[in-house]
Amino acid sequence: MLKNFTTKKELDEKFPKMGIRNIKKNYENVRNEFETGDLIFFSGNHWLSSLIRFRSKAAWSHVGIVIRVNEIQRIFLAESIIEVGVRLIPLSFVVKNYDGYNKPYNGRVGWARYTDLTKEQALKITEFCTDNLSKQYDRNEYWRVLWRTVFGREKIFHDQKYSCAEYVYEAFKTAGIYLKYERGDFISAGGIWENKKIEMKRMII
Repeated sequence: MLKNFTTKKELDEKFPKMGIRNIKKNYENVRNEFETGDLIFFSGNHWLSSLIRFRSKAAWSHVGIVIRVNEIQRIFLAESIIEVGVRLIPLSFVVKNYDGYNKPYNGRVGWARYTDLTKEQALKITEFCTDNLSKQYDRNEYWRVLWRTVFGREKIFHDQKYSCAEYVYEAFKTAGIYLKYERGDFISAGGIWENKKIEMKRMII
């Protein structure tokens, strides 16, 4: 099991921040090591990111899945984000142009891997990710996160519109892998980080 960093400050203290040049160099050095099913964890500076970290008592606020396509030598990030929904972007955008401003992601980014993932399971995850492209991230998820933060109610909001962690959970479930929920119907990047078979590879940003 990975160390459960409980705050973004603790994460920053353990892994000092890098300059933009070193961030890009760091990514290029490890690019060929990414595999389908790897997880990319984010710790952002947005107010909702802070709320999610507070609720989950973890440093992470967002998570996505790596999809590698060897036939075209491309590596993608599948993620569900607010007001956009499920999307597939080049993984390099995380360090070069995540928000469309030609800058790295505004926060910290870590790379981890679920151990013992078979090729068949990786294929199932890829199928789920591509089958659900463009599925909505409900705008009401802002209020759902707030409701879950305050009350932690079980199954009060259940639909087929994914938050980032729900998307990862469902993708792995199709491969027969059941990741950890924190409490009730709430699942976050921090909870996924705590799963016993997930191992950290390195910090990307």
